[in-house]
Amino acid sequence: MFIHRSGIPLAKPRTTIPRKLIATVVFAILTMPALCIFALSQANSATPASSDADVVNVNEVTVDLTARQKNRKPVADLKPEDIAITDNGSAVKISDLRLVTGGSEDHLVTLLFDQLDPSAATNAHNVAKKILKLIPAKGFSFSVLNISGRLRLVQEFTPDRAAIEKAVISATSVEPQEKEAGVESAEKQIIAIAQTGADPSGKIVTAQDHKAAEVMLATLRESQRIVQEQRIRPSLAGLLALARMQRRIGGRKVVIYFSEGLQADPNNRDMVKSIAEAANRSGVSVYVIDKNALDESVAEGMMATVAMGGVAANNAQNPAPTGPNAPHGAYGPGMISQINDQINRIENEGFNASKDPLLTLAVNTGGAFNLSEDSLKKPIQELVEDSTVYYEASYIPPAPEYNGEFRSIAVKPLRRGLTVRSRAGYFAVPPDSGTAVRPFEAPLMKVLAEAQLPAELKFRSRVLRLGDLPNGNENALVVEVPVSELETRDDVNGNLYSLRVSIVAQIKSKTGTVVEHFSEDVPRHGAIDAKASVQSDSITMQRNFTAGPGEYVMEVAIIDRVSGRTAAQRLDFEVPKDPSGPSLSDVAIVQRMIPSSADVDSEDPMRYGSSTVVPDVSGSVAHGRKEISFFFLVHPDSSAADQPTLEMDVLKSGEQIAQVPLSLRKASGPSVIPYLASIQSASLPSGDYQVIERLTQSGKTTEREVAFRVEGPELADATKPEAGPDNDADSVTASDLSSKDADGGKGPRLVITSLPAGTVPAPSAEELQNLVASARRRALDYSKSLPNFICVEATNRSVDASGNGRWKHRDSIAELLRYHDGQESRTTLEVNGQRSSLTRAEMNSSWPLSVGEFGGLLNLVFQPTSKTEFEWKEAATREDRSGTVQVLSYRVKRDDATITLGQGNDQVGAGFHGLVYIDGATGGVQRISLEADDLPRSFSMTAASMTVDYDYASIADRDYLLPVRSTVRLQRHHKSIELNELAFRGYRRFASKTKIKMVQ
Repeated sequence: MFIHRSGIPLAKPRTTIPRKLIATVVFAILTMPALCIFALSQANSATPASSDADVVNVNEVTVDLTARQKNRKPVADLKPEDIAITDNGSAVKISDLRLVTGGSEDHLVTLLFDQLDPSAATNAHNVAKKILKLIPAKGFSFSVLNISGRLRLVQEFTPDRAAIEKAVISATSVEPQEKEAGVESAEKQIIAIAQTGADPSGKIVTAQDHKAAEVMLATLRESQRIVQEQRIRPSLAGLLALARMQRRIGGRKVVIYFSEGLQADPNNRDMVKSIAEAANRSGVSVYVIDKNALDESVAEGMMATVAMGGVAANNAQNPAPTGPNAPHGAYGPGMISQINDQINRIENEGFNASKDPLLTLAVNTGGAFNLSEDSLKKPIQELVEDSTVYYEASYIPPAPEYNGEFRSIAVKPLRRGLTVRSRAGYFAVPPDSGTAVRPFEAPLMKVLAEAQLPAELKFRSRVLRLGDLPNGNENALVVEVPVSELETRDDVNGNLYSLRVSIVAQIKSKTGTVVEHFSEDVPRHGAIDAKASVQSDSITMQRNFTAGPGEYVMEVAIIDRVSGRTAAQRLDFEVPKDPSGPSLSDVAIVQRMIPSSADVDSEDPMRYGSSTVVPDVSGSVAHGRKEISFFFLVHPDSSAADQPTLEMDVLKSGEQIAQVPLSLRKASGPSVIPYLASIQSASLPSGDYQVIERLTQSGKTTEREVAFRVEGPELADATKPEAGPDNDADSVTASDLSSKDADGGKGPRLVITSLPAGTVPAPSAEELQNLVASARRRALDYSKSLPNFICVEATNRSVDASGNGRWKHRDSIAELLRYHDGQESRTTLEVNGQRSSLTRAEMNSSWPLSVGEFGGLLNLVFQPTSKTEFEWKEAATREDRSGTVQVLSYRVKRDDATITLGQGNDQVGAGFHGLVYIDGATGGVQRISLEADDLPRSFSMTAASMTVDYDYASIADRDYLLPVRSTVRLQRHHKSIELNELAFRGYRRFASKTKIKMVQ
């Protein structure tokens, strides 16, 4: 089933419903037949939340709309007097209304496939084949892309259906090698066409193909830039890049996005608004294919379903009295309890609290949200019609103000028999200057416009000048917000705090022209019992930009989203001309190193080996810090015959305490050498220091320096050291920092090391022990920390009969999962897309491995009696790049703990091993995998594995780390592989605070 924008009324503000009325409505819902329950729920769900609309330039609003007659045929003679438009309730005058019809060029359709599990990939392949059959062969061109770490091109735009079908097979393959097939070739093809106007064979392409190749190449690069700079998932970055770049192509475009869903958290909802804004500017409609989605009537009626299920269960155990003397008819205590829960849910979250962000994206861009592969015909027919015949209506909004607030749009037909569809509204943000402004930025842009900048928070900002690089004269903007300046929202029960800070930064020329615009909305979570230890930490936004020599102004504004306090800075800086001869970039003190992606960060000038440098611009170092590292770029003179030399000076209070040479690899050609040097600083007394990097080549010398202060009690100044001995360049020791002691021995020595370009260093044994201890505390208390909630658990079961990767979908099951006081219960909602009340037993279902996503598996791995052996494997970056996790391998021996496999009499206990991904800030497990060990040869299974992914979800304005996806894979002796793919959606509070008393 699709939910199309037709028939969707405008957003209405949420109203407060009197308790008496709520109780009446709930009683009415609960006593209706099932069919009426869902019909009523569907009617309620037709009102989208106002926060789910678009963002446009308020100087002029242009609305794409379609007009149809009663017989659904498009109207070709619409006039301004046939419709009335209101903006936020105020009537506006239509300044322009024009009919747009298909031209001679092909209409563009992009098929975008997210990373999909086998069952979802099979479904996506089947749906794509049906779509290709429903869209006319003439007049449409398709491209195929997928998400795998970044946006990847599988097939550039072409009307060739055979090529498209082949690309779809490649994009939906679950085998990495097959998935990559054609990607390298396709991307080389568009690079050649975009740059030369000819394909790799030298054949000149048409102007349309040349333009499409340029746009596609820009899209790939834009997606990579968005992932690198913003804390969002590659799939959202790909959608945003497509929406932005396709503005360069005229007409209406379509993106069909195949996904496994998106959690309705604030950051995802905000990004969806930005994608919708960009899509509407570009004339892009987004259609979403989501295998795990429920029918909207089921999603909105699930509270009534659980209430009915609760009553049935209660009456089964305690049959209610019947007859004329029965109190409250057939309502027993179970019914009253469920009604109270329903009331509480409505009051606390509203009917649209967990609306799928992808549904919002589809509705607000004029696309559709697919819930079943059996209902494609009508929406695809309308897709074809809407791509070829539509109207654009423009108007000037009343009293435009760049306040970021939602403004609703209503288009009312005035002609008899006319049906009009348009988007629901927009967010008022400043005019488009090439980069879309996200809704959270609007209040910060107002702050930057104030004559007197606020200073309610302390923060630091700096521009690092990196020098001439392949992309131009590059620089890095760094904004650093101390955690100690921000307020937190604490959840004592879950031992979890959360904070959120939004940052906007602009680079302007001296004339006031905006050269670059950056922003980031940063959520962070941590363990309350460790909050004191992170007060010295900072939240950092860093962005790279190119700028020619000249004078510039940096503007930065921040807002603490919890307290509402703001602050802003305006600083002048200069980008110098490129020097002749050898040169050095600015020197940055390293705050930390984070894992980087070869796909995403390959061109990042702050990359060092397989890590990215996060600079520290505070100029302050804690006393006793073991190591201080410095990052900079070395620019040798490529025209010089001799090799450059590098040395490092360390000064305290202006007095030199060390001068050592640093190893420097041979430079060949116009290469730039990233460099990382480190001081073993635990013995440094407090005070003011300078580090000077000096590069010499062909008689020319250049220097860069950075100053810092070691905090702590003032100690006696170190004496000027003696000349140190020559040492190996990779571990150079300077002379003593202190005088000889009474016995003639030596005190601590200053050690300076040039570090190899490797990975993020492994934690020490003590750090690893603390990490495991923190994760153990969270894991063993996990179940107790969760609130009472409900969610939808969608299970897709598939079978690979021969073990060769050819998956066949078996069935889809949607259940309402109720978590109450640490106990799980499930009620079936749908089976294969049809409403159902069957139990698992009645469906002949098998769940031969179910350790427990809601704490069971965590408890099994981390309980002391399991005697789990942990070993550090690597550091990794989360998919949305919002933080780093430590990856540990583990093993549990069969003698210490087991998992149970099988069903009925065919069961066995097995030891197991796997990986855990631990967030060091919270101790929370972001992912855990399990594989069974040493299964008996006589057992029916030869292999069994399970993986659970966790992410933060908001329930009643609190963030909880909850399962979002799980997979279970089992292999039989005859090579048959069974796969269960589980998705958890729509987390909502399920508790009762208001009580209805039974009156005798």
